[in-house]
Amino acid sequence: MSDDVGLAGTWRRLRPPPRLLHLDSAAAGRSSWAVLDAVGAHLRAEASDGAYVAAAAAAGTLDAARARVLDLLGWPGGTVALVHSAHDALRRLLLGWGADLPVTVAHAAGEYGPNLEVLRELGVGSVAVAAGAGPGRIDPEAFAAAVRQHRPDLVHLTALGSHVGTVQPVEDVVAVCHAAGVPVVVDAAQAFGHVDTAGTADVVYGTSRKWLAGPRGAGFVAVRTGVAERCGLSREPAPAEPSEASVAARVGFATALAEHVELGPAAVRAGLAARGRRTREQLATLPGWQVVEDPDEPSATVTLRPPAGTDPADVRARLIAEHGIVTTAAGVERAPGEMTGPVLRVSGHLDTTDADVDRLGAVLRRLG
Repeated sequence: MSDDVGLAGTWRRLRPPPRLLHLDSAAAGRSSWAVLDAVGAHLRAEASDGAYVAAAAAAGTLDAARARVLDLLGWPGGTVALVHSAHDALRRLLLGWGADLPVTVAHAAGEYGPNLEVLRELGVGSVAVAAGAGPGRIDPEAFAAAVRQHRPDLVHLTALGSHVGTVQPVEDVVAVCHAAGVPVVVDAAQAFGHVDTAGTADVVYGTSRKWLAGPRGAGFVAVRTGVAERCGLSREPAPAEPSEASVAARVGFATALAEHVELGPAAVRAGLAARGRRTREQLATLPGWQVVEDPDEPSATVTLRPPAGTDPADVRARLIAEHGIVTTAAGVERAPGEMTGPVLRVSGHLDTTDADVDRLGAVLRRLG
């Protein structure tokens, strides 16, 4: 993975050289020259032609982006709304449920904290389902039992967490929920463009800025055709697409999607899974630090549990200020039902090399 060839080399050449060592794609990926140029060109069009004229001219580009989202999900039909973020997507989705707004939502114990906040803000009750085997892995049988015991109005799944790089068995959970007539919504903010998100969920939402490396301020929510008919709803959920938005960010998102498709989604997934496996191997011997995920977990997100007395937030700050290395310190608010302490998250992309990870490891040894 250290040579400037193949998919890793292509990914590297497509974007500006980094000033810092970027091991933080799960927070925000590094956009390509094409994405930056597309955003800039749209902003120039707004300045020269007016924002509404420029937006009308970009309509075809955004329609192509919506179609690509459906293709990547493997859906024969559905609607896609472009929104501000994944957080915005969930809120708009629930509000778009109309009179059928869920009263109770079942979710995994390790559900993303801000998603739970959205439920509370909207007055939706939530029920946590216990995790199964492995680091934070969802147990489909536990969901089957929960659905049989107290049928929720909706099940919400996070396909890949913000606090641990465990790829969840989403399709297995969807199958048991659909057998009971319960619709399933999937948060794919960390999964879209990273792991396989094709499947049979009723709703999927995600963001531009992470593994696709598009701009911040753009996301999507996709609703599969026939949700109402299958799940006994009075109407299809209809999330409202905000008209007052950064069209330039949406155009950048469309460009990032096109690049992802051109690179080959299956090849990108395989490359990221390989990067994750190799990163875990390299960091597994760090004194005091513990790699949380299973070694062969097919994601590029690697979580490190710190030695006793070590604050990941302090480590992250020192990594940036003293060594030019960007990571994430994830606090317990990320998954309040599952985390027992903060962790350090390492999430390199296709262009991350063994030497990059060795550099991080050497610094963590010295800091330790």
